[in-house]
Amino acid sequence: MSDKIKINIIGSGIGGLFSGAILAKHGFEVHIFESRVEIGGYCSSWKRGDYTFESSLHEMNGFYPDEKRLRTFRFLGLFDRIKLLKVPSLYTSVFKDFDFTVPHDLNEYRKKLVETFPDEEKGIKKVLKDMQIIAETGTLYMNETNILKAILQVPSKYPHLIPASFSTLNRFISNRIKNPRLKTIMSQLYLYYSDNINKFNLVYFAVPTFSLLINSYWVSGSSRTIVDALRDIIIENGGTVSTRKKVTKIIFDKKKAIGIEVNNDEKYFSDITICNTPINDTFERLIDKKDFGGFFRHRALHITPSTSIFTMYIGLKANAQSLGIENYCYIFNEFDDLKDCAWKGKNVPHEKRPMVVTAYILDESLVTKDKTVLNICIADNEDYWEHYKDDKELYKAEKNRIAGLLIDKIEKKFPGFKNAIEILEIGTPYTMKRFSNNNAGAVYGAAQETFQTNLFRFPNEFKNRNLYFSSAWTSPGGGVGGAMLSGILASEKIIKRYKFENQLNNHINPRPNINNNSLEELLHGN
Repeated sequence: MSDKIKINIIGSGIGGLFSGAILAKHGFEVHIFESRVEIGGYCSSWKRGDYTFESSLHEMNGFYPDEKRLRTFRFLGLFDRIKLLKVPSLYTSVFKDFDFTVPHDLNEYRKKLVETFPDEEKGIKKVLKDMQIIAETGTLYMNETNILKAILQVPSKYPHLIPASFSTLNRFISNRIKNPRLKTIMSQLYLYYSDNINKFNLVYFAVPTFSLLINSYWVSGSSRTIVDALRDIIIENGGTVSTRKKVTKIIFDKKKAIGIEVNNDEKYFSDITICNTPINDTFERLIDKKDFGGFFRHRALHITPSTSIFTMYIGLKANAQSLGIENYCYIFNEFDDLKDCAWKGKNVPHEKRPMVVTAYILDESLVTKDKTVLNICIADNEDYWEHYKDDKELYKAEKNRIAGLLIDKIEKKFPGFKNAIEILEIGTPYTMKRFSNNNAGAVYGAAQETFQTNLFRFPNEFKNRNLYFSSAWTSPGGGVGGAMLSGILASEKIIKRYKFENQLNNHINPRPNINNNSLEELLHGN
């Protein structure tokens, strides 16, 4: 019998796999249980004919010096197992009569913005400078080993985080920029994290967006290659990754998690249980109220989910460049000002919403020669589709109607696009919900609004219950990068609990310098 500390992980999303790989390589006995046939959650791909389609990842943000993801990639040897392809430009904002391509160079980006909007030079420089302060300060805060001590030291050590944590992206941008198109260009990537610029938390925009400005990457072969690499690391270090193993209950003894019940009749006991599962489903279905009640149960059951999406996976029987699609990512804007994308608190019609078009033109492994894989998505919500859920024909017709309107917009920009479509797969919030089991088909876990972010995010650790959480629903945040970090944070807490040496700290580079100018005054437009 093994004397290793045993870890059961419920779910094989990217957060669960990162936790599992880190812990397995530190000497823990790791067992992952996945209910589906395939592992990876949203980090997955599938084939249709000559095309390999990516489920979710558009591009992966770059690495700050010394950040936890960089340490983890080095520790796990992921750079030797996967191939990262640099994305040439971050995105191209498309308006009715004007395009603006954002380069992967902060100085070049600043210069290009000033040349295009000379009257806004002061505001442009303020926005970029403040974003850098927030991003680098936030990264240093995340690197703290004693989070409780770090929280207490925020007012003196990380003062910029206090006002930023209670500001929204729209407030931050609008206090500095007046030109509607410029505001849209500079805040355009909020679509990667949220559907509401008026509620989206500033820190959760600044930290990933600034790293994307530095560099962004596509994972050759799709995000599934990261999933496969993490699975292999777990197995190579004595762990297991099992599919078709639906966890039906977390077993408690004296309010401490001691194991799980699988497929209603199998029991697997452990020292620690990690939940890589939708937070509300975990507490509704897996945890009895008598075992875990109170404030955090109430919080878990009432978390507001993030937006879902309407998405199209398209296979073109043509090289994208031949149609004029030269860049990796385009974001189409029907309105000059993003604040106009919501009427009375609700999204505008589908065809008027900002639309993200990603052409995976960097990766020849996804298609045969002279063909292209594209993904098109817009923010969407489950409520809209309630009317169609009981009528399959009506549901299919509405999917095709919306898809046709979006394709027409692309055809107008890139003539010949429509006729080049060979394969079209459409997903709605119901598709996302069935696939992920996420409440309302959420694609970023919990909505990244002020009181669900930063110190208010659902915690990774309940030490006195032997229970840990690592997913887009919990600290630090949603998206692929956020879920990776959640897995890293959860594993580090377990490593610390058992007084193991944290080997991630053996992969540290010099920390970035921090500009100590006051952000509080800038946030209020002073």
